[in-house]
Amino acid sequence: MKRSQTVGYKIRLIHNEIHKRMEAKRLKNTDEATGMQRWIMGFLMEHDGKEVYQRDIEAEFSVSRATASHMITVMERQGLVCRLAVAHDARLKRIVLTERAKKMVKQARADVEEMEELLTAGMTGEEEAQFLGYLDRVLKNLHDGPKKSGQLDGSCMREGGREI
Repeated sequence: MKRSQTVGYKIRLIHNEIHKRMEAKRLKNTDEATGMQRWIMGFLMEHDGKEVYQRDIEAEFSVSRATASHMITVMERQGLVCRLAVAHDARLKRIVLTERAKKMVKQARADVEEMEELLTAGMTGEEEAQFLGYLDRVLKNLHDGPKKSGQLDGSCMREGGREI
């Protein structure tokens, strides 16, 4: 099978094109937040008024504890989020958006809506729902698959293919 006809290759091309276009919009809007920061801010906005913790961000975006902690620390330094103590557990800190970040999210949402319209142009409502179903199945396959990429099965191979 030619590489250009594989699902993974086409998904990669789509990812690259979306990233390029969204970055151009971000720069045009003089938005200094990274793409991932914009996703996190959108998640926090969707859960405005609810208690959101670092572990929720880890789960939502499939990132490690260290990665989530670093992203939140950087966003806090940039004045995008605040960590607030909660009364019922001294170890937990709620993560909330600043007013500045809320304004940025409104613009980001407009950009995402425009991208969604472009991505689904020419699709009927039924086709769009089907396509989303296929994408959900691909994600489920990746999450439920026998092994996640990069995991070793416990054996090592020497040159020549002999197991050690």
